[in-house]
Amino acid sequence: MVKIKILIVEDELVIAEDLKDTLEDLGYEVCGIAISAREALAMIEEKSPDLALLDIQIKGGKDGIALGAEINEQYHLPFIILTSHADRQTIDRAKTVNPYGYLVKPFNEKEILAGIELALANFAKEQAKRENKENSAEFVLRESLFIRTNGMLVKLRLTDIIYLEADANYTQVYTKDKKYVIRSTLKELEGKLDSNRFVRVHKSFLINLEEINGIQPETVHVAGKEIPISRNQYSWLLQQIKML
Repeated sequence: MVKIKILIVEDELVIAEDLKDTLEDLGYEVCGIAISAREALAMIEEKSPDLALLDIQIKGGKDGIALGAEINEQYHLPFIILTSHADRQTIDRAKTVNPYGYLVKPFNEKEILAGIELALANFAKEQAKRENKENSAEFVLRESLFIRTNGMLVKLRLTDIIYLEADANYTQVYTKDKKYVIRSTLKELEGKLDSNRFVRVHKSFLINLEEINGIQPETVHVAGKEIPISRNQYSWLLQQIKML
């Protein structure tokens, strides 16, 4: 049975290790402990956790709530906020990043288990609703993608798309002869495209596998452009190709 992978973001290492022991006793896998937002984002990229536990007070310039906002923008990852504070101001601020749970220290094993299982169940339900909605929408028609540009829906053949690049709340779509800018996040577009053809090799790039010209440990060459690739995606990609 595959274990749920959990990332702990907590700068009090004694607390983090105690939480790690509790999670492992409950049958989860702790894939890493980060003490800052910067470390956490690197571990998300490398470890691909199923859930993150974010303490509000962490080292670095961003606290756990700011980290949650960045996770929402860049990744498809549920998280639970951990804190010693239960005041209205802190709770209201935490609500703005839509966490899947909120645990107030000190918490016990039963509270941790309930919080994690509810978060994962709610995330799964949300995903199912989103997939049903996307499947019913006529956004993608077999081998074509329709995008809105200059007030008109323009049809693009999937075979003509080389790669897509995130640009905040927009996405730049590069074809063989033109670039389009769409008011949609890369994460939203990723869910609408064929995962057998388009793969997210980096938080900011989604590429057409058929357009790859070369592969290096840190970059993929696509149509003359070097696109960064994360370590775990590089390993996955090597398993998919045939080498002589």
